[in-house]
Amino acid sequence: MAILTIFYFGFSTLPHSGLFPNDFLKSLANWDGGHYLGIADGYDKAFQFAFFPLYPILINLVSKITGSFLSAGILISFISSLLAINLLYKLIAIEFNKEIAQKAVLALLFFPMSFYFLTVYTESLFLLLTISTFYFARKRQLPLATLTAALVSATRLAGLGVVLGLISYVYLSGGFNRKNWFVFFAPLGFILYSYYLYQQTGDPFYFIQAEDYWHRQLVIPGSTIFNSLQQLVIPGYIAKNFKAFLDFILTILGIGLVWKVFKKLSFDFAIFSLVSLLLPLFSPTLLAVPRYLLTIFPIFIVLAFYKNQYLIFAYLVFSLLFLAGFAVLFITGKWVS
Repeated sequence: MAILTIFYFGFSTLPHSGLFPNDFLKSLANWDGGHYLGIADGYDKAFQFAFFPLYPILINLVSKITGSFLSAGILISFISSLLAINLLYKLIAIEFNKEIAQKAVLALLFFPMSFYFLTVYTESLFLLLTISTFYFARKRQLPLATLTAALVSATRLAGLGVVLGLISYVYLSGGFNRKNWFVFFAPLGFILYSYYLYQQTGDPFYFIQAEDYWHRQLVIPGSTIFNSLQQLVIPGYIAKNFKAFLDFILTILGIGLVWKVFKKLSFDFAIFSLVSLLLPLFSPTLLAVPRYLLTIFPIFIVLAFYKNQYLIFAYLVFSLLFLAGFAVLFITGKWVS
């Protein structure tokens, strides 16, 4: 409710970019949201193949009830975010305790990019399916874990990190046998999408080439960070490009927290976190990295371990300030992440 209030007052009182319709609900589908709504009727442009299909498919299905793609996308995101937060609390409580679960959920909700949970983006659906996979695995409900892993692999490329996490969990929990061999079907969603791309374009990995539309080519991970650092030390650059500075800071924070995940959490959480962080670092820009950090839920568990009250207070205050600012920027049509 707080985020929706910020959205509403930001939309009502501040100037808009002019890039999108002057409609509050439609503004929840700014930028990538518009592409997902367009794909809900089917892919008709080559660059759209950069977006994985599950979310648009669900939008199409739910629209049979809601009457529009926009309302369907909003409803999916809202419900998914509520379910994801509830399940995240249960998962962490199983792994640790209720106090850590409460702190981790707060750390996630206060994160500067958490407003994306209430937009027509894949973040809330991806988080729900990801957490469901790890939760069902720990409950020894491997058929359900395999199903949600297959679905998440059709939601975003980072779903492959969830697949690897599930397979590693099963292997480390006793190895593979006749009762759990089906976990190797976990990447089925990704495989089916790749087959569809092969049928349409002749290239099963065309989603990589489709990124050329946004001038994104594959680079060596780490080179983008180095290039960003070179720019940031130029006198006056930060003052003119403060958003780029924040992208860099949040990326470094993410790297540090993923390192902590490897040291403090289980291997399946660690491998998922590593893959989810590495994939956007193959891009020549850090523009979207802060948003991708939002769904790497193990980093918020690590944050929950910190007991210094001053550090916790500082995180909550600064995160809330930037969360409000970024939410206003997004709803008024400016690019955030």
